[in-house]
Amino acid sequence: MINKNRLSLYILLFGFVILGIFISLKFFYLFVNSNFFLAFVTLLVGGIAIMLYLVQKINKKRDAARIIVQEIRRAEDIISDYKETGSYQFAKKIIATNSWAENIHLFVGDLDNDELDKISDLYSTGEYLDNLVGEISQVTLKDEIDRGKEILAHLQQQTLIQPQQQSQVANVVIPSILPVWKGRLDLVSNRIEPIYHSSIVDKLKKIAKLK
Repeated sequence: MINKNRLSLYILLFGFVILGIFISLKFFYLFVNSNFFLAFVTLLVGGIAIMLYLVQKINKKRDAARIIVQEIRRAEDIISDYKETGSYQFAKKIIATNSWAENIHLFVGDLDNDELDKISDLYSTGEYLDNLVGEISQVTLKDEIDRGKEILAHLQQQTLIQPQQQSQVANVVIPSILPVWKGRLDLVSNRIEPIYHSSIVDKLKKIAKLK
């Protein structure tokens, strides 16, 4: 009697399980094919896409801020070195890359107009100095070549003249080109307002998570 009761209970439980599975599949099938499910999936996919976009934008902004901070530090170090030594290195550019021009739109909401202008001024002035230094490099190179040719011509002429005249030729002084650009370099370089240790770069460092 007990065994029959247990068997009946097992059969009843098994029937409920089968019925539950059938009903679940039926309702699940109806749910999957419903407009609500399609709307839910669309909303879910759209939400994930927006989240990924925002994360990528934040990462791009952070990376750009780090690069810009580094470029500002480099530019001001080179300009500061010029103020101490009085010369720029021809092979060392003040603005090696201009990440600010490409990413300024990312920081419009974080910096006010005056702060944006100060960073832009640093980059534009640095690029102007780079172009000026490049032109000076070409002028000085040409001058050195011309002076070398002139000295060689004097030496060749010296072998053709009388010995008593050689001492006079040896004392010839070949004037070098005057550094007419020095005043402009000083004027432009001294006008640059350092910003690396200002609140402007502090804001960029905060965005870059450097402090």
